Amino acid sequence: MIELQDLISPTDYDPMINWILLLLGIPLLSFISSLFIKKNAPIWSTFLLLVNTGIAIFMAFSFWYGDSVSIKGVWFTLGDTVMSYSFYLDRLALLMIALVNLISFLVHVFSMEYMKSDRNKPRYFAYLGLFTFSMLGIVLFHNLLLMFIFWELVGFTSYLLIGFWFEKKTASLAANKAFIMNRIGDAGMLTGLMILFAQFSTFDLEAVKALMIFSEIEDGNWVAHFTNNGQEVMNSLDGRWLSAAGIALFCGAVGKSAQFPLQVWLPDAMEGPTPVSALIHAATMVAAGVFLLARVFVLLDAQALEVVAIVGAITAFMAAIAALSQFDIKKVLAYSTISQLGYMVMAIGVGAYSAGLFHLVTHAFFKAGLFLCAGIIIHQLHKLHSDEIKFNEQDIRVMGGLRLKMPVTFLCFLICSLALAGLPGFSGFLSKDAILLNATAWAEIKGGGYYIVIGLAYASVILTAIYIFRLVFLVFTRGFRLESILNKPGLMDKVKEGNLILLIPAILLAVGSISIVFGANVKAENTWFMQFITNPIYLVPESYAAFSLVDLSEATIKSLHGWVAIVSISLAVGGLVISYFLYRPISKKALIFQDAPEPRGALGRISFNHWYQDVLYEKAIVKFIVIKGKALAWFDEKILDGFVNGLAKTQVVLAHIVRWFDKYIIDGFVHLTVSTSGRIGQATRSIQSGNVQTYILSAMILLILLLLWLMI
Repeated sequence: MIELQDLISPTDYDPMINWILLLLGIPLLSFISSLFIKKNAPIWSTFLLLVNTGIAIFMAFSFWYGDSVSIKGVWFTLGDTVMSYSFYLDRLALLMIALVNLISFLVHVFSMEYMKSDRNKPRYFAYLGLFTFSMLGIVLFHNLLLMFIFWELVGFTSYLLIGFWFEKKTASLAANKAFIMNRIGDAGMLTGLMILFAQFSTFDLEAVKALMIFSEIEDGNWVAHFTNNGQEVMNSLDGRWLSAAGIALFCGAVGKSAQFPLQVWLPDAMEGPTPVSALIHAATMVAAGVFLLARVFVLLDAQALEVVAIVGAITAFMAAIAALSQFDIKKVLAYSTISQLGYMVMAIGVGAYSAGLFHLVTHAFFKAGLFLCAGIIIHQLHKLHSDEIKFNEQDIRVMGGLRLKMPVTFLCFLICSLALAGLPGFSGFLSKDAILLNATAWAEIKGGGYYIVIGLAYASVILTAIYIFRLVFLVFTRGFRLESILNKPGLMDKVKEGNLILLIPAILLAVGSISIVFGANVKAENTWFMQFITNPIYLVPESYAAFSLVDLSEATIKSLHGWVAIVSISLAVGGLVISYFLYRPISKKALIFQDAPEPRGALGRISFNHWYQDVLYEKAIVKFIVIKGKALAWFDEKILDGFVNGLAKTQVVLAHIVRWFDKYIIDGFVHLTVSTSGRIGQATRSIQSGNVQTYILSAMILLILLLLWLMI
C-alpha cells in the first residue's frame, strides 16, 4: 500500500533550486526596487527582465532533454498534518518560463517608449515585475495550494494593471469587474482543492496524481486507500465527487481564461495601457487557466472533460461573433483572445493536450504581436491630439490608409493576422489544424450531439478570418478617414512610423508567428513541439476515464487529416474573401465606414453587445443583488435596528423610572426618616436640661395627668 509521507518527504539538495529561486527572485526584485528607483525604473526593470529571460532560455536549452526535476520540502506542520512545498520542472514548465519571461521582456521594452511621458511609470514597471513573479510562481510550484496563492496574486496584479489609470472611471470599473469575475471562478477552484484534499490529505500535485492511480470506484463510491505515517487511511466519497472536483478546478480556468459565462471582464480590461493588454492576453494571465488545465489534465474524468470541451467551443463561437462588429481596435483583439482561448480549452476537453498547449504557444506570439502593433497605431495617432484636434485613437472609424505611413507595423500586423486566421505558412495554422483534427476524431468517437462542438469550432474558423481581415482592410487600406471627419486635409502627413523601441518587439513576435519557427513542415505532429509535448494518460479510475486519443490508430488520424486540413484552409480563405468583398477599399461599407453607427439588425446588435451578456448580468443578477441588498438594508434598518433602537429606548425609559423611584421614593424615604429623627431629637433635646427641679415638676405633672386619666 502506498505511503503518503514517502510521496511528500523532502528531497535532497538539488542545485536546480538556485535557478528556480533566481527566476522568482529577479522579477520580485524588479517590483520592490522600481518603487524606489523612480526615474530609472524603466531601464532597471527592463534590464532585470532581460537577465531573467536569458536565464529562462538557458535553462530551457540546458535541461530540455533531461528528466523532470521535483524538489520538495516542508512548508509548515499543523498538528499531524505536514504541508509540503514542491517545485516541478518538466518540458512544459521550461517552455512556459521561457515564454512568460520573453513576452514580459518585450512588453517591458515596448513600454519604455509607450509609457515614456506617464508620470507614474515607476509604479507601472513595478506592477509588471510583480505580475511576472506571480505567473512564474504558478508555473514553477507543483503544490495546488501554493499555485492557488500565486493564482490569486496574478488576479490581484491584473487588477492593479487594468486599473492603472484609476483616475478614469471606466478603468477603475473595469478593474473591479475583472477582480470580481475572477473571484467567482476562484471560489469554484478552491472547492476543487478542498475535495482533493479531503480525499488525499495533501495538496502536493505529484502526490495527488500518484494516489489517484491507486484510487478505485467501488459500488459507485470513489475510494482512496493509502497509509499515512504507518496508519491505514481509507477515504470514500460518492463517485460524483470525482467529476465535481474536475469541474470545480475548471471553474478557476473559466474565470482566469475568460470562458463562458465569465468572459465579460476581458473586453473591459482594455482600459489598461495597451502593453498590459499584450501581457494579459498573450502568455500570461489568461493562459494561466489553460496551464492549470494542463497540470490537472490527468485528474479529469470523462464528464469533467465533456464540460470543458463544450464550454470551450461555445466560448470560441460566441466571442468570434462578438468580434465582427466592434469599432474599438483593442476590443476586436480582446474578443479574438477569448475565442482563441476557447479553442485551447476545447482542445483540453477533447483530450488534445499537446495541441491545446501548442496553440497556447503560437497564440502567445501572434496575439502579443497584434496588440503591440495596435499599441503602435494608438501611440502614434495620439500624437495628433491638440487643443483643436480631439478624437478616440482606438476607434477604427478614424483610421485607414496607415499602410503607407506605417509599413513595418502593417507588415507585422498582417503576419500576425495570417497566423490568427490559420493560413498555411504561419504558426496558427499548425496549432489550429491539430486542434480541429483531434476534435473531429473525438466527435467521431462520441457521435450524436457532440458534433455540435466541432461545428462551433469550424464556424469559428471562418468568423476569425472575417473579423481579423476586416480590421486589416479598415485600418490599413484606403484613405485616412480622420482627415474627412475633422475636415483637415494633410493630417495624414503628420502620422509617423513607430521608433525602433516600439517596432523591434513587434518584429520579433511577427517572426515567431511564422511556422518555420516550429519546423519546416505543414503537419503539426511533425513539429518539434508536438514531438516533445505528448498526450499523457488519464490517471482516474478506468470506469470514469475518458477515451484517450492516444489509443487512436495512425490510419484513423491519416484518414481524417487531409479532410480536416482542406476544410480548415477553405474556411479561412473563405473568411478572407468575404471580408475582402465587404471591406475592400471600394466597397460600400468601407466608403461610409467613418459614419457607421452601431449595428441595428438583430444579429448586428447581438454581435456588438456580446450576446447581451452584460445587460443580462446587469438586469438579472446585479439588479437582483441590488434589490436583495436594499431589502436586507431595509430589514436591517427597520427591523433589526428598529428592535435594537426600541430596546435601547425602553431601557432609557426604564432607567428614568428607576431613577425617579430611587430619587423620590427610596431617597425620599431615607431623607424623611433622617428628617423625622432629627426633629424628634430636636424636640426631645430640650427635655434634658440638667435642672433637677424641672425634672421633679415634669414628673408631678405626668403623675397628676395619669391619675386623672385613671379616674375618668
